[in-house]
Amino acid sequence: MYRFSTGLKYSGSTEKSRSYLILQSSETGVENLNSDSWKYAGEKPSGTRIYESKFYGQLNIFKKPLDDKLADTIFNALNVISINELHPALSKGFKNEPKRLFPEIDEPSNSKFSNFIDFLNLEFDLEKNSLNDLKRLPYSDDIGPYMLGFIGDRPFLVPEIPNMYLAPSNWRLVTWYINNYFSGPYPNDKENKDLERFHWNKLTLDLSFQTKYYEGIAYFLIAKFILIYEAFSNNRSCTSLNLFIDLIQTEGMRPWKKLF
Repeated sequence: MYRFSTGLKYSGSTEKSRSYLILQSSETGVENLNSDSWKYAGEKPSGTRIYESKFYGQLNIFKKPLDDKLADTIFNALNVISINELHPALSKGFKNEPKRLFPEIDEPSNSKFSNFIDFLNLEFDLEKNSLNDLKRLPYSDDIGPYMLGFIGDRPFLVPEIPNMYLAPSNWRLVTWYINNYFSGPYPNDKENKDLERFHWNKLTLDLSFQTKYYEGIAYFLIAKFILIYEAFSNNRSCTSLNLFIDLIQTEGMRPWKKLF
């Protein structure tokens, strides 16, 4: 079962060549898509919604990395959704993201994230650049391979996704790269001093992304990516998030620049 940033969960199965998706959550905070692949089959039990595939074939979900061309499948679906609400980081402040994504986060971790935003503003002008970027498109915190699956070799978008916001257009592809390729930070291995703390699974960046501007955005979005994982794990002390912040802010590691 996969969990989106809002708590929306889904899993799937195939029976006699017909595939099904099972989604669980309240219906608040959910964007229902007009799906060419799925038809709604009812609520069984309350809060659990069943979708039946319109096509025969084996269901495959939860795979990564996917070909970057599949990001367009997501972007094209988002582009037809009418969105007026700014992303909460833009409207309510970047420092409020921990409480939005993980209300149970402990106060030391929340405070550490706030200090990290100050660091990103000082080093990369994060908030200034993001607020001044008026080229905004529909955006989800969950853009990545877990929005997608396959019935046979036919790709599809999950028929329910968390509500969309308007955000700088460049956030979409950076979020895709992070969710599709990134892993870490890995803990220090005293037995193997050369073990890398971050991995990008052979991702290479176009020259246009090899800038300080994108680097600042990437570190904010990676922190958000890890925060969503901490919420999924219900780890209030946010061990991985705090380690990531320390490696970037205190030890001077620059995982985005590894891609230059």
